[in-house]
Amino acid sequence: MKRSLGGRNGQPHGTPEARAVPPRPARPRWRRMAMLSALALTSATLVSGTAAGAGAQSHRTLTPLASPAATAYVYANQPTKRSYTPEADYRFNSSGQSIRITRPGAGQYKIEFFGLGPEANQGTVDVTAEGEENPAICSVVSWSASGSNLDVFVDCYRVTGQRLNTFFMAAFTSGGATTGTVDYVWADNDLARSYTPTAAYQFNSSGGTNTITHTTKGEYTVKLPGPDVTDGTVKVTAFGGNTDSCQVVEWLDVSSGQDVYVDCFNTAGSLVNHQFTMTFAASDDLLGDGGANGYAWGNDPTSSSYTPDSAYQYDWVGTTATVTSFGTGEYILSFPSASLGDTGDEQATAYGSSDAHCIVDGPAGVSGGSQGADVFCFDNSGNPVDAYYTVQWMVN
Repeated sequence: MKRSLGGRNGQPHGTPEARAVPPRPARPRWRRMAMLSALALTSATLVSGTAAGAGAQSHRTLTPLASPAATAYVYANQPTKRSYTPEADYRFNSSGQSIRITRPGAGQYKIEFFGLGPEANQGTVDVTAEGEENPAICSVVSWSASGSNLDVFVDCYRVTGQRLNTFFMAAFTSGGATTGTVDYVWADNDLARSYTPTAAYQFNSSGGTNTITHTTKGEYTVKLPGPDVTDGTVKVTAFGGNTDSCQVVEWLDVSSGQDVYVDCFNTAGSLVNHQFTMTFAASDDLLGDGGANGYAWGNDPTSSSYTPDSAYQYDWVGTTATVTSFGTGEYILSFPSASLGDTGDEQATAYGSSDAHCIVDGPAGVSGGSQGADVFCFDNSGNPVDAYYTVQWMVN
């Protein structure tokens, strides 16, 4: 059973109290790389509702696949440009075609994945704000087909609610599980007490049907039938063009599969009913394509260095990750012998029933052969805060 830290099942909450500290100055990229090198030494010694609904009426219902029909990810690394082709090392499109990002307005982005239109009216999208300089929230607004292309729309805001041009990472999969378990839902009815999400926008690698229960305001239970998986990871992304955020509270292995608990908050930290996307993965990446990947549950946020809970960490080469803290709410994860360099996609989600925001600073190679993944967590005022989180990275 997943240990509940800040969960809903009567066990003690373990999430640390938020500590307000002055905002840190922007950290230049060279400092990040120096920190990654230091970490290597330490380790050595230690979809809109209308468009989506319309697409779901005519598109096939997903069934278990050996691998997904379509996958893609991108790092939006030029947040103020009106239109550009993103950096090659941090983008992937299974169609083999290009990717373009445009910015129609402040904090508003359109990602065009060329050639993925046939798979666009299904699947799921994960989004995480990137870069430690600007505490931000990024959510998926919609995704749909546009001719032969898949268009994904993303909105980004400061954690205090203002629109913000900022870096982010986004990933899409049409549904599949290659090496383990991958289940996802688009929670498309934030008010229904209990319902089955739209078939085209949910997937269960065991072939079952996922359901969602709305227990009380802003609190949801996602039921994923299938095998009893005692490990894994969860990514949650708020859906819709506003400043609300959603996060994983806990997940429990049950006899019929997994129960994943999700809470959604407004910028004041109050629970709010909201749509979201949620992906559960075990021994596979969020895309379900069995590529090079790793994940971990950051379960000891106040320690300066530790090994994450072995039951909830994984990488495709079978090594053990470590976490080093370089300040309040600032973490670098190192996956030994897994280095693929500065490339790929990274996602993160705050964990627990206390509102927090956790973002990433992209996967990167660390001297010594490790793969690094940065996580930064903030409170609703944008101050760094020690927080629990989940993090995942993948490379194709």
